Amino acid sequence: MTACFHPVGCMLGALLMLAIGIVPAAAQDARPAPPDTIRSRQALVSADTLVGAAEDYNELLGHVFVQQDSTLLQSQRALEYVTRKTLFFTGNVLIVERGDTLRADSVHYDQRTKVGHARGRVFLTDGDVEVRAPSAVYYANEKRTRFEEGVTLVDSAATITSRSGTYWSDEKRAELDGDVVMHAERTYLEADSLTYFRETEVSLASGNVFIERLGGGEESDADSTLRTLLFSQWAFNDQQAGLSRVRGHPLLVQLRQDSTDADVDTLIIQAVHLEALEQDTLLRLIAVDSVRIWKTDLAAVADSIVYERLKVAADTSAAETAPADSGAVDPIEETRLFRSPMLWVGEAQVSGDTLRVKGRRNAIDSLFVRRTAFVAQRDTLTGRIHQLKGRHLVGVFEDDSTRVFTVGPNAETIYFQRDEQDRPDGGLQVSGDQAVFRFRGDKPQDIAFGEHEGTYYPEHLLPKPFALEGFLWVPERRPAKAPLLRDERVRERLAQYARPHRETSPASDPDAPTEADAAGRTPAPNQR
Repeated sequence: MTACFHPVGCMLGALLMLAIGIVPAAAQDARPAPPDTIRSRQALVSADTLVGAAEDYNELLGHVFVQQDSTLLQSQRALEYVTRKTLFFTGNVLIVERGDTLRADSVHYDQRTKVGHARGRVFLTDGDVEVRAPSAVYYANEKRTRFEEGVTLVDSAATITSRSGTYWSDEKRAELDGDVVMHAERTYLEADSLTYFRETEVSLASGNVFIERLGGGEESDADSTLRTLLFSQWAFNDQQAGLSRVRGHPLLVQLRQDSTDADVDTLIIQAVHLEALEQDTLLRLIAVDSVRIWKTDLAAVADSIVYERLKVAADTSAAETAPADSGAVDPIEETRLFRSPMLWVGEAQVSGDTLRVKGRRNAIDSLFVRRTAFVAQRDTLTGRIHQLKGRHLVGVFEDDSTRVFTVGPNAETIYFQRDEQDRPDGGLQVSGDQAVFRFRGDKPQDIAFGEHEGTYYPEHLLPKPFALEGFLWVPERRPAKAPLLRDERVRERLAQYARPHRETSPASDPDAPTEADAAGRTPAPNQR
């Protein structure tokens, strides 16, 4: 985001330079000044008529032109109130200062307080940024400009509106307050307030923050079927460093619409804090404290989670001969879960000291569990829980329903059998140095052991309970979609994407601000 208030300080600051000597001594006489152009020690002043109208004020009429060093000022009329030490310019006021331009219907400047007021169709630009507002107040001593009646900022990257705003010239810091709305390419933002440092490109949004992003993380990935929504109370972004931090129990929702516009694949992440870092080929997302993840066939909980996506060539030999901009990359994704992590895939529950999940293109292909690995798999027909434990675990996901778990050392397993009519038919407990457990869907296909020992229990002799030491089965901890989306603000926003014929989303409509806003009138409150 690059929009800012930069021209305001330069333009209204020029009034301070013009405050002394704008009307020459000869104009203080009651008689009209003989020449049309008079050069004083401080400024060159010209007008069609230069009049000392009364003892307490002087008047300049018609094509008023003032030059003070590099500052040029034009208007149709100007008044100097001598006693009150104020200056008032009216009629198509134009100020040009080192490439910056200010236009307004009128400008009033108080020499004693060094406060300037610009009113009526205020328009400021430096060629890159445009600022439009009904009015602006400049405080010269503080190098601060205040907008109280709404403000609109437009540049090549974004359009921002708010009910009010303040800009500090020396710090190049902008603060926008009240119903802040930003439209940028593929990005839409709402917040109660927004602070932005122009030089460092650091921004801070707070209060009912909502951000919508179209497409993937890379600028080239403008996939219109992918939409990421972020809800929080506080969001920090350092554009140059590629760093973002989000606090206030943020909720991230990613929606992927299929080609029929009927089904939506949803990913939900909830935590106390989120942090993202994007640099060249690396994207890292860190979620901290009470992390919850939900997808249609996957869920997870942990104290903290680190997600990394690394772009590498899909085919090294092909990539070497492909054009540099061919986009022949296949991102590798890895997620690490720490401190009491738990992962659910289908009917399988996996736990351990730490979990590591790897995949490509949003699909899991392998799982690694370090220390105290435990897999519990529910049999949907019998309701019984197959169990597998060991020191470490490696899981391989061969397709949507086939999973192979290798556990060792100190592998132990319990699995329950079914007869030909899928009725319960006893269970088997086996232990050995290593075990390989293959599932298809929720049903065990086979178990392979090295050196091992085991016991089969017929149905009528099954121990009760029949469970491994450290047995863990807590389906109630599995995150569910509805509780994660219970916030009314979230539900109302998501309802917009559930309609079959929904309107264009804010992020896909960078021209959303109305002509009234662009003309400098106060933007209407956002419909939240």
